[in-house]
Amino acid sequence: MGTKINGLRDINAILTNQRKLGGVVETAFLRLRSGEEYPNACVVHLDHLGANYYSVGFVTNEGETMIVNVSEISVISSPEHKRMKELKNSAYKDVVLKETFKYLKRLFDVHQGSYTIHFLKEVNMIIDDIGFDIQNRDLSSMVSEVQDKLKSIA
Repeated sequence: MGTKINGLRDINAILTNQRKLGGVVETAFLRLRSGEEYPNACVVHLDHLGANYYSVGFVTNEGETMIVNVSEISVISSPEHKRMKELKNSAYKDVVLKETFKYLKRLFDVHQGSYTIHFLKEVNMIIDDIGFDIQNRDLSSMVSEVQDKLKSIA
């Protein structure tokens, strides 16, 4: 993580494979042709038809979701693939962490104690991505149990 991104194709690859890779795409700032500048914008969606990208969806520091035409973007400065715990955009960080906790809880409910190696790897990847600051006590104990199993396997 913390990987520099070289273009819209890289951003699209990260967004497409987000469940396998984890993390999000955050920029130092995103400036529109009109001069509006959005620091720490998180890119959440790219629309494309074939090899042509035509719109970018992003979340601002204030939590506002914007979708703009690619031709309206002047600069996307220093886009990086970051772990959720490293995000500077606190509004989007809160949203994405809630979604991830909800997904993690559902993952535990589906597996109901039968922890396969694929399940353990996915939980470990999510824990690395979000850090271990889990507010839900039940979920926190389930994650601790999985981490203990991972230590015993390794």
